Amino acid sequence: MLGAFSILSLKVSAQGASSNHNLLMGIPEVCLLTAPSANISLILTTSTAGTAISGGTGFGYTQISSIVSASELRTITALVTGVPAGTSLAVTTEVPTNANKAGILGTGTTNVNLSGTAANLVTEIGSCYTGVAADDGYKLTYLWNAGTSGNYGTIVATAGASAVVVLTVTNQ
Repeated sequence: MLGAFSILSLKVSAQGASSNHNLLMGIPEVCLLTAPSANISLILTTSTAGTAISGGTGFGYTQISSIVSASELRTITALVTGVPAGTSLAVTTEVPTNANKAGILGTGTTNVNLSGTAANLVTEIGSCYTGVAADDGYKLTYLWNAGTSGNYGTIVATAGASAVVVLTVTNQ
């Protein structure tokens, strides 16, 4: 009986079997964009003599989470509605420099005039994230100024007007 048990255990240990699992893995593309909800106040001012109009400045942030394929890049664009007649709105975009960011953050732009047609604010964005705190992300500095002519005749006094900047992420 001991001999039969030895042969049986030898036979079991001598047998080998293997199998495998083929895993099909994928990471979906991700594209999330947010701007912390805060009003940005911009006010034009004039000199005492009324000879110069100074622009109003303010800033806000926008954050992104992006996952793209190795050959794909994204762009953040902006358009604006509601800018009072005789004035213009420009924006400068700074790429995040704080510690709460990673990946391919792209390239910001300087003094882009906004209108009803989408304009590029950040280009060459790859897979990245820019954080979620109120001061994380791309810093957008707005400059509201008299129109290109700076002519008083083109400006109309406006109290409490609201302009809306629409930010969009697109694939390049």
